[in-house]
Parts: sequence; C-alpha cells; structure tokens
Amino acid sequence: MKFLVDSCISSFAVKALRGAGFDVVWIPETGKDPGDEAIIQRSVDEDSILVTADKDFGELVFVFGKPHSTIIRLVDIPARDQGKILLRLIETHQDAINQKALITVDRYRVRIRLMNKTE
Repeated sequence: MKFLVDSCISSFAVKALRGAGFDVVWIPETGKDPGDEAIIQRSVDEDSILVTADKDFGELVFVFGKPHSTIIRLVDIPARDQGKILLRLIETHQDAINQKALITVDRYRVRIRLMNKTE
C-alpha cells in the first residue's frame, strides 16, 4: 500500500505510516507544493492513497470530475493523533480503501463514499 501525504498532514502521520512498513511520499519532502490538481493526478499516476486535510480535493472530484485514487481526509484531528487514526482506519476499512473511496475521518466518525463507475 502506497501513500501520498499532503503538506497539511503532520510528520507524526508520516512516521507512523513508515513505521508500519508503508511506502510514503510526503509532499514537503519533494520540494515546492505543486498544487492540488498536480497532487491528485500524482496519486492516480502512482496508484497511491492520498491523505489530506484539504476539502478542495472533494471539489476536484465532484465538481470537476477529476480521476482519483482513494482519498482520506482528516478533519480536525490533532497532529499527534493523525498517525494512530490512519493506522486504525487501514485496519478497519481495508475494503473501502481498496475501492477508490473518498473517506472523511473526524473525531467522532468515519464517512465513506464509494464511487460507482459512472461517477
């Protein structure tokens, strides 16, 4: 499983994912942030799960119809908890993650939207 982690996600999350053996690219380590459209395209090109806190990726998918991989959006999750939350999500929602789902996680719930083939 490969992850592309947006710059708005903490290094704690990156360390947790890498510590669990996952292949992780963290945008701040690649140089200048290329912008949302380039990031979503990279996640598709590299077949990586995109992890972000940015709601603009949903707009790219739903309004502009951009192709996407699985997108995990962390909402109001403290930086130190992001890694723990991601690892728990991977354990409990593997099927949705494998289906190019749009997953939103906040402190109280996980919302999953599975995209059908016409979307």
